[in-house]
Amino acid sequence: MTLIYRNFTYMNNIRGGNMSENVHIVSINEQKIMKQTVILTILLSIIFVGINYYLHPNFDFSILRFLFGIVIFIFVSLLLVVINEILNLLGYRYRCKVKPESLSLSIHLEKGLIYSTTSEKIKNGQYQSVFFTSFMVTGVIPLAIAFSLGNYALLLASASFIAGGLANFIGMFKLRKFPDEVLVKDVPSEFNVYVYLNEKK
Repeated sequence: MTLIYRNFTYMNNIRGGNMSENVHIVSINEQKIMKQTVILTILLSIIFVGINYYLHPNFDFSILRFLFGIVIFIFVSLLLVVINEILNLLGYRYRCKVKPESLSLSIHLEKGLIYSTTSEKIKNGQYQSVFFTSFMVTGVIPLAIAFSLGNYALLLASASFIAGGLANFIGMFKLRKFPDEVLVKDVPSEFNVYVYLNEKK
């Protein structure tokens, strides 16, 4: 999982080296995901702002309010990502039953990335459920709060976060081609997810 959510491109069986014909790789296309995230962010922002204006037609603009909105946007955007990654760690620990020492949280400021992962192999179905659960909590719930409050800064932060999540759904669906019981291992440093077809846990 990342600050700029990751997209996946399915690759054929990898043969030779340390990889066997029973191992598949789902790899990340960074340029594609960044483009998709930007486009979706713009579209969702326009849609959400329109809906919010319909729900709360009173709009007062001031420089102070604008600057305060920027602060809220930055703070909420970072907070959503951090909470999302913490939820992922909790999901790996209690949903996937991995050892605490296998968990890690990495931050790469130069790339604008933050991601959580486990060094253990986990079931494909569990891996996907962890992602979907954390996305619902940190994506949908804040959006509902933003609409209820009529807060544009919170709304735009939610739009940006959801856009990254939706772009990631495109790649996550690639994993649905594989059975829920097969093992997968997320290796963010390589921007790959390894799928082990003949291994069980």
